[in-house]
Formats: sequence, C-alpha cells, structure tokens
Amino acid sequence: MPLYELGVILDASLDDEQRSTFLGEIKELIAKEGATIVKEDVWGKRILAYMIKHKREGYYVFWQYEAPGTVVKPLEYRLRLSDQVLRFLNLNLDREMQRARKMAKVRAEQKAAKRAAKERVEVAAVAAAPRAGEEA
Repeated sequence: MPLYELGVILDASLDDEQRSTFLGEIKELIAKEGATIVKEDVWGKRILAYMIKHKREGYYVFWQYEAPGTVVKPLEYRLRLSDQVLRFLNLNLDREMQRARKMAKVRAEQKAAKRAAKERVEVAAVAAAPRAGEEA
C-alpha cells in the first residue's frame, strides 16, 4: 500500500473537545478502509503566514498513513466540506519520492552533458592552438 501524508490546518478558535472529536472522526475515516496510521505529528496552534478565511491562527496536525487509493477521495471530500478545516494537503509520498528521483536523474544527466560539451570545447581549443616551434 502506498504511503500518504495528510496535513490539516484547523480553525484555532475550536475548543479542545470539538477539535479532538473532529480529529477522531478523521482517524476513523482513515482506518475504516483498512489503512494504518504510521505517524501522527501535532504542531498545535501556530500563527498563519497569511490570513485564511479571516483567521490569523491555525491548529496544525500531520499524519502519515499507509492506505489503498480508495481512502483518498472520501477523506478529501470530508475535509473539503468541513467548516473546521482551513486548509489541508494530502500527498502520496511514494509518488513524490519517484518524482524526486526522476528529477535528480535528469539533473545529473544535464550536468554530465554540460561537462562533456565543455571538455569537447577544451579539446578543440588545444588541437587548434599552435605548437611550440611551429609558425602561426
């Protein structure tokens, strides 16, 4: 099963009971489809970089979970409809790692091509230069 990461910013004005109830519902929704939560990271209340829905603070929670792809749509649908959620981001970490490896490979190939082109220019410059004792 692929590894996902879900980041959620909740409205900071929620009391502890409302917040824990909502987060419990989200955990249930993730676990209902046979997913397992690998890691939970609660950052707590933080000041937002910019206002979201006229709010200056948000409550940050992150989860890493292994799940089949069938979990993603209902989870995002629930988060999108909730008034308690300011923002969320759900990433497929396996796909992101593949993309990062591919980009690293492309960069390495570009670097090698530049190095080879530079070497060809240097070789051509040495071959065209007059040797000692020869007339120009």
